[in-house]
Amino acid sequence: MFATVQKVSSASIIVNGELHTSINKGVVIFVCIEASDSSKEIIKMKDKIYTFKILEEDSNIMSASLKKLEEDIMIVSQYTLAAITTKGTRASFHKSAKPQDAKLLYDGFVREFRKEKNMVVEGVFGEHMDINLVNTGPITFNFKV
Repeated sequence: MFATVQKVSSASIIVNGELHTSINKGVVIFVCIEASDSSKEIIKMKDKIYTFKILEEDSNIMSASLKKLEEDIMIVSQYTLAAITTKGTRASFHKSAKPQDAKLLYDGFVREFRKEKNMVVEGVFGEHMDINLVNTGPITFNFKV
């Protein structure tokens, strides 16, 4: 399982030319489910991201987590994070989970975040989306579990 987390001052998702959802200050989580993932990895990844000190509190240093500051969370499925790009000129996605399996685990990942106090929104699984975000910092972290 992979996740890329970007700290944002705002973000929105457009689907078929229509605003689907948006957040203000918080994070956008791009998540990729691999074929070998299970609910164990989902919980581990959620806990890692939720408690990771990615946010700035008073002193302009990253000393606070989503758990502490309760900022908004946008979750977007992005299978391309599992792309193998080391050989040739075309990506291989053989480690990505099959769509039906990935959807179940993706939904579980979102459910884990919805258990918390933060506002959580999500993209549309498997749909083409235009994602607008203002990455602040810039602060971006990549996670693998």
